[in-house]
Amino acid sequence: MIRTILPAALLVATPFAAAAQSTGKWEVKVSPAECSLVRGVTAPAPALLAVRTVPGIDAFVVLVSGKDVPERSKDARFTAELRFDDAKPIEATAMPAGKLAAGPVLQLAPFAPTMLDSFAAARSVQASSDSGSLARFDIPRAREAVAALRQCIADQLVEWGADPSQFDPGGTPPVALKERDRWLSNSQQLSLAATSTSMGIDYLYRVTVATDGRIESCKREDAKADAQVEKLGCEPLIGQKLFTPAKNPAGVPVKGAAAFRVMLVKRGEPR
Repeated sequence: MIRTILPAALLVATPFAAAAQSTGKWEVKVSPAECSLVRGVTAPAPALLAVRTVPGIDAFVVLVSGKDVPERSKDARFTAELRFDDAKPIEATAMPAGKLAAGPVLQLAPFAPTMLDSFAAARSVQASSDSGSLARFDIPRAREAVAALRQCIADQLVEWGADPSQFDPGGTPPVALKERDRWLSNSQQLSLAATSTSMGIDYLYRVTVATDGRIESCKREDAKADAQVEKLGCEPLIGQKLFTPAKNPAGVPVKGAAAFRVMLVKRGEPR
């Protein structure tokens, strides 16, 4: 049996945690096809809060670490909530993502881009579950921090071919017309899974979006890109209208860029 897993599942905290924990300041970490906003503190107790995304994928991951974050088994998943100030909580799925000096790390996902609006306007954020509070953070200068994260995302998308005017005030990026995990059919995903002998695949693709919302070009964003993997993931999408187009501040459609991920894990049928 093959089933799809959350696109955020492999975004873990370990690579940037040590650098962020001692500063107490917001930091934007940039790596190929990824932007992270991180704040680590040491007082009154070590804690870490991070937001991560693949630019253009329109999904965000929140990572929290601290003394009140519970230990969980590696594969445990449970329902959690993220609350900004006293606003209505946003529900997500939580899962363990390693351990830092601050304590266990929990990953909450997925969050829509609108989560950043709530983040920017807030003074505090709390992660909780049915068992109570998991972590609470003051988030000073959150608006500036979110703006820096958004700039990282915009810079990457421009590098991939997006018209920069869509990121000016009043401009809009392309908006997907349906969820990305429905872009490829089950049979097309099975063909992609068959390209690997491992128990799972994780293929990231980037696309350019024409001014009519159609996919103009597609490329696998991976140093180990394989021609067959790129062909199977990209060819079915070329020419499809999958977005409302990006627009500049005057409302004129412009070229956009986006990304999607195919993550599958193979599991044997129960006996």
